[in-house]
Amino acid sequence: MFDLPEPPPYSLANAPLAQALAQVRYPLIADFESMAGIAPLQRELRSHFPYMQQEKVQEFNFVAGPAGPSASAAESVTWNLTDDSGHLVVIGASSATLSVGETYSGFEDFVTVFARLLRALEKVGIPRCDRLGARYLSLAPEIPTETQSWRKWFKPEIIGWSGAGFIGDQTTLASVSQTQLNHLMDESPPFPGNLQAVVRHGAVPAGTSIPGIPPLNVSAPSYMLDIDVFVESHQKFEPEQIVEQFTLFHSEIDRFFYWSLTVEGGEHFGLSIRDS
Repeated sequence: MFDLPEPPPYSLANAPLAQALAQVRYPLIADFESMAGIAPLQRELRSHFPYMQQEKVQEFNFVAGPAGPSASAAESVTWNLTDDSGHLVVIGASSATLSVGETYSGFEDFVTVFARLLRALEKVGIPRCDRLGARYLSLAPEIPTETQSWRKWFKPEIIGWSGAGFIGDQTTLASVSQTQLNHLMDESPPFPGNLQAVVRHGAVPAGTSIPGIPPLNVSAPSYMLDIDVFVESHQKFEPEQIVEQFTLFHSEIDRFFYWSLTVEGGEHFGLSIRDS
């Protein structure tokens, strides 16, 4: 998708990653709405995710008709499973999401936990994956004594004109751009459909609420880089193949992030190249 070279093995001492997400969607499983229905999946995951909470969400639908607008409400149930390492698994009737924030310790650990979730879903009989996605959201707070210091950390191509030098430091309050990509696959394996991505980037002020699992609240003016890579197509629920696809999604995200950094950005985030 991104015509960029593979980055060398590297680490960041001060990584701006705010949240990493891995999600699979599947055909509706009504049993997951009840305590008895979720119990088999909890048994599969309990040794790694010992804590579970139920969450009920009110969903409102508004319909406009000849008699005027009307509203109906429905309640959906999700289950939050957590461990002592900061991982969160959210199970719903049609999706399962793995989320981790500041305790993210690297892709190897993240994909291992995701594979564990996939195997548990397979064991309880999930027949098909309808959508697979990887999302990495980074937030780089500006230095308190230097307005829009993030302009030095990311390349001009991704900062855009709203962060250019001809705009006064105190002028830009918020500026977020979104680009949607659709990559036609020449051969179907390992993907069942076209590879797609949504890239959001720009300046966000303090107090901004960013959708996520859970939602994030921006505490200081920051630069946001939010990359979501996914495939929407039916495929058999095979954990090994799904992990292979997810690994390739991460590779696309990783090379884009590495490309986006300037030399000063690498220094600010503590970039170091590891021996391969």
